[in-house]
Order: sequence, then structure tokens, then C-alpha cells
Amino acid sequence: MRTISHPFIVSAVIILLSSCGNHGNSGKLASVGFLAPAAENTAVNAIEQAKPEIMIIPSDNLLQSYGVLSTITVGSSEYIKRDYQKYLLADKNSKAAFSVIQDEFSRLGYPLTDLEMTLKSLANREATDAADGMEKDAKTILLQKASPDIVIELDYDFSMDNTDANLTKQLSYTLTALDAYTNKSICSKTISDVSGRDFKEMLTASLKKNIKPFIDGIKTYFADMVTNGREITVRFSVEKGAKINLGSECATGGTYSDWIIDYMDLNTRKGTYKLQNNTDYELFFTNVRIPVLREDGTQFSAYHWARQCGSAIKNDCGIKVSNKVQGLGDVEIVIRGF
Repeated sequence: MRTISHPFIVSAVIILLSSCGNHGNSGKLASVGFLAPAAENTAVNAIEQAKPEIMIIPSDNLLQSYGVLSTITVGSSEYIKRDYQKYLLADKNSKAAFSVIQDEFSRLGYPLTDLEMTLKSLANREATDAADGMEKDAKTILLQKASPDIVIELDYDFSMDNTDANLTKQLSYTLTALDAYTNKSICSKTISDVSGRDFKEMLTASLKKNIKPFIDGIKTYFADMVTNGREITVRFSVEKGAKINLGSECATGGTYSDWIIDYMDLNTRKGTYKLQNNTDYELFFTNVRIPVLREDGTQFSAYHWARQCGSAIKNDCGIKVSNKVQGLGDVEIVIRGF
């Protein structure tokens, strides 16, 4: 390894991506140059090296325009049903649209997960899947399978200009980048009134001209994530019928709530979290920051965090727990008793 003459030592390691089909897929590696501990707070190093994995999907508005988005009721709850397979078959421009956007990111060295290939690997699963007592829609299943860092939603309109005798067409589109773990918006870019005749040529030329600020927004966001941690939510709950509650005394001397708060202090990035709900049967935390990478440069996910926490509480407090990770960034640890 080449040594850099600088107070901070950075190993420029390119980490390759792999994928598998369950919670374990979060062991996949992000394309991030490994940051030595002393350099983790160096924004310049993070910005220069961080490249999140990208996945491009159609927006809900685009799905609705093709009649493949609906609302279903399960029990007393409503869920959005998205049929991505039908959309890809219905929209003749979809393959070209995703290909053009992916090519632009690939040209800049960003790792990508392809929507169509991921859907093929999920061909034997239902779009709405009952798992662990919670309904999961197609988007949740899709993201769990692909485990991207950033989702880019595409919305577009491509139509004939009826005022032009030369049959010119008009393209307007919006790209919206979302944190795949929190669904928070990162940045958005809207381009209107692109004129031409060929969809792919129009989109390609427009992206090359206009995409840089959008990519810069993603790059800065992910660099902050590498430096300050990935954001997740964490919920500790007590299983119905368990003969303990979070106010009960733990084997360590304090209450289970005390143990959990101490664990959060020590095992979140710079102690960053917000306690939203605190009862004898639930502790719910938002804005929980966990490391993006382990010390060896491999990715550290919400699932990994929950597994470590579950093991710690079993070992320290002598109780049984279940790891109920829902989605990419929603941790639930259920305390089941002795």
C-alpha cells in the first residue's frame, strides 16, 4: 500500500459489490475508499472517496400513469401496491430511460443495481408479502433484496408537440434521490421542454448537460453519511405475555431501560439518537446514527447493528430477544423474557 505523506493516512481501496436474497445481503460492500480512523472526520477525504450504490426505479406518479399502482386494505391498514414488472412491460421507453441514467452514473464510477435484474431474482415472491406479522409492499421487498444506498426515482413525460408540423416531441423529467434507509429526500432535478424526436438521444444529451449538480448533491450526502453515520430507527419492545417489562431490574443492576440507553450511548455514531417514546413496554429511537463501515472496510448495516445488540442484551441481561428488522433501516428488537 502506498503511504501518503499527510497527517491522515487513507487507503484508496475500491470495494466490489455482491448481492444475495435475504437480510444477510446487507453485508454487501459499498464502493467507498477505506477511511483510516484518524481520517473519518475529514470531510474532504470522505467527499473524494465516497461512492454510494445507486438503484433507479420509477416514481409512484409514473407507476400510476401506467395503471400499476393501487391501494389495498389488509385488516385495518392500507398499503400501496406497486407492480414494477407490469410497468416495465407497459412503458416502451423504460428500458432506454434506465439504461441512459445508469450509463451516466457508471461512467462516473458509481456502483449500480439494475431494477429489471433484481425483479427477475424476486420472480417467485409476491408483490405484497406477509412476513413477521407485517405487510411488506413491492418497494420494501425490492430494496431489501438490492440493498442500495441511494434510490433515484424517475418521473417523466414524453409527448408530441402538436404545434410543430415537423412532429417534434417534448421531454420533461424529474430525478429525485432518496436515502434508501430512511426514504428522506436528498436532492432533486427537474428538466423541462427538451425537444427532439428520439427519446434516448434526447435524454442522453440532457443528462450530460444537466446532471452534475444532482450528482454533487448525492456525493456530498453520502460523504456526510460515511463521516457521521447512516441513519436508522430502533425500537425495543416487550413481547405480549412476557413476565418482564423495561422497568424491571436487569442482571447488570439497573433496569432494562437503563441498559438500553447505555448501549445506545456507546454503540451509536458519536452518541447520536433521539428518544421518541419511553414506556415500560417500548423504547423508540429515531435519527439513530450507526457506522457505514466496519474497521476492515466492509459495510455495516441496520441488520448487523441489531444482531450485535441482540447478542449483547442476551449476554448481559440473560433474556431472550428476537431481531425483527423491517426494511433496510428499521430495527425492532423484541424482548421475549427468560
